[in-house]
Amino acid sequence: MTPRIRDALRFCPNLPTPPAIAVRILELGRDPNVDLTALARLLAKDPALASRVLRASNSALYGGRRRSDNLRQAMVVIGLNATMSLALSFSLGELLNSDANSHRGINRYWRRAFISAAAARSISELQGLPEHEEAFLAALLQDIGILALDAAMPEEYRPLLSHSVGHDDLLQLERERLGSDHGEAGAWLMRHWRLPERMASVAGAVHDPLGTPLPVDARDFVKCVAVAGRMADLFIDDDREAAAERLAQTGSELLGLEGEALQDLIARVSEILPEVAALYETDILSPRQAAGITDQAREILVARNLQLIQQMESQQQRVQEMEHATRHLRESANRDALTGLENRRRFDEVLETEFVLASENSWPMTIAFIDLDHFKTVNDTHGHLAGDAVLSTTANVLESHLRKRDFIMRYGGDEFVAILPGTGIEQAHGVFERLREAVLAQRFEGSDGAWFGITVSVGLASHMDGERRVGSALDLVRAADRALYEAKGSGRDRIGVDAA
Repeated sequence: MTPRIRDALRFCPNLPTPPAIAVRILELGRDPNVDLTALARLLAKDPALASRVLRASNSALYGGRRRSDNLRQAMVVIGLNATMSLALSFSLGELLNSDANSHRGINRYWRRAFISAAAARSISELQGLPEHEEAFLAALLQDIGILALDAAMPEEYRPLLSHSVGHDDLLQLERERLGSDHGEAGAWLMRHWRLPERMASVAGAVHDPLGTPLPVDARDFVKCVAVAGRMADLFIDDDREAAAERLAQTGSELLGLEGEALQDLIARVSEILPEVAALYETDILSPRQAAGITDQAREILVARNLQLIQQMESQQQRVQEMEHATRHLRESANRDALTGLENRRRFDEVLETEFVLASENSWPMTIAFIDLDHFKTVNDTHGHLAGDAVLSTTANVLESHLRKRDFIMRYGGDEFVAILPGTGIEQAHGVFERLREAVLAQRFEGSDGAWFGITVSVGLASHMDGERRVGSALDLVRAADRALYEAKGSGRDRIGVDAA
């Protein structure tokens, strides 16, 4: 909070002050030895307040508990701490609901306070928080800073109240024009009143519960009040759809409230609002208005859930499309564009895997380098289109003569490479002899109309085949390359076998 705002609050002659009975309750609350008897004596001095506490204990807010005939029974039923928080909420609620505030343009904000309080109590029950009345009181006072700023600097602050179109808009205007917001002012005021620090911390943190450092035991409490504020906005904002969206988003993000659970919570708050209004002798919403808003909110949330489901389905479809595109790109990166065979990159991956499998399982594997003989002459004599046709046709022949479990890749230029898992050198020799003859039988037409043929030279090397062992996949490649070199040196159109 800025020094200017702090000074305005400190020296304000008509700053809101708690009623005398609230001051005495706070003093009792700071006494570690306080008991029901001391609190009962204090409340007995204010018959109106005592009557409200008794009525509250017998109301729908405490449905399911035994009925109390007197104040002491009520205090026993609801407990010491709950009674103190309840009495404080009645006493301090008068500040929000007093006639002195009716001319200040803050009617909307005390209505928000009472609805937030009702919602916070219901949410704390739903979330299993132990102190429902404390949640009610914290939510009731979360916007008390509006009263403080209105009293301390009316000429500057009242235009913000009249020009704002909602709680979030008011916060933004406060921060832009004043450099502080009513949450900070409320925290200061509650510390000035010597309220429990937990109440002050709620006012200071409720507008950013995830970004404000808080003790671990206070986080869920603040989140509860933050969601309750969004619930109140649903009942009082003109743009119901936007308010429902904010409530659904905040409820999900802070407390995991989704779908039917959120709708049931809205209905619960709607049901208890008339009871709260009667207890606090104020006019919040008529039962008919509350029911109508609940039905409208349910329709909005159902439509929102359907939209989210459609968005999720659309996102899943986009994810699948992206995965498909990624697979396609990966396959494209591993595949030769001209022949359609997998390329050198893919060969390196497959070779390493198959070499390890062969070594660990003691089964043979053979690799073969296949080179087109005098391919440069084909390009020079018959043209590059004819050369491309030779490469594509040869690739098809190679692929058709190998098993599905074998691998055939274009290694680069006019060279192909094959991996035959589970195949020894003799069996592989027979396979590539048939393959060599099949290539030899092919005929191609050059750019000049002349027909020609092509031959291939093959180099074979094996691993885990009888006595044949190599130390690494790279050694196997070198052995096959040596065998190819020998085949080409011996006249081409033949198969060379590494002797190792």
